[in-house]
Amino acid sequence: MGKQEKLLDKLRHAGNTFAWSDLVTLLAQLGYEKQEMAGSRVRFLNREHDHIIRLHKPHPENHLKGGALKDVREQLKIRGFL
Repeated sequence: MGKQEKLLDKLRHAGNTFAWSDLVTLLAQLGYEKQEMAGSRVRFLNREHDHIIRLHKPHPENHLKGGALKDVREQLKIRGFL
């Protein structure tokens, strides 16, 4: 199992949190380009799928949680990645 599959599996089975660094790595492997916006806003653009995921960098922790985590999972399921 490659690193991408391991991260996808980790995201599938993540409880209430998922490490921001793992998410950035996974999205890059899936073809998303990270674009820093104003403040803590970040946009991940996948040109091949014409898809954007918009998030706020988590702070002070470095973990995605709650509605943001749920939204990322749903977005990746819709695109067929999960």
